[in-house]
Amino acid sequence: MLYRLYPQTNQTRIFTERNSQSKIPFCPVKKMRELYPGGNFVIIGEIGNFAEVFGGQDVLMTSAGKAVPIFPRGSLIKPLEWIAGYVAVGENTYVAAVRSIIPTFLRRWK
Repeated sequence: MLYRLYPQTNQTRIFTERNSQSKIPFCPVKKMRELYPGGNFVIIGEIGNFAEVFGGQDVLMTSAGKAVPIFPRGSLIKPLEWIAGYVAVGENTYVAAVRSIIPTFLRRWK
């Protein structure tokens, strides 16, 4: 399935996705806790983690026209990766933005 960025005014930071090097606006975890104290939002997947890209997976299309693969929830490598925030793809629908301590050159080498 193809998703597009959903415009929001509360996104305060920029996330650089490691697979496509796209700059994507996101809402940090702390801000999301303020916006949704009851956790009333849906997370459909993760972007920016160290998982293998496979055929037929969901894709997030950026405003620059780059396709960013969306991985299933739980595919991040704990404790080396963590959720930094959430990217809006619809009304109360988000994709988790994953940050990592794994160096970029090791990601590309694999």
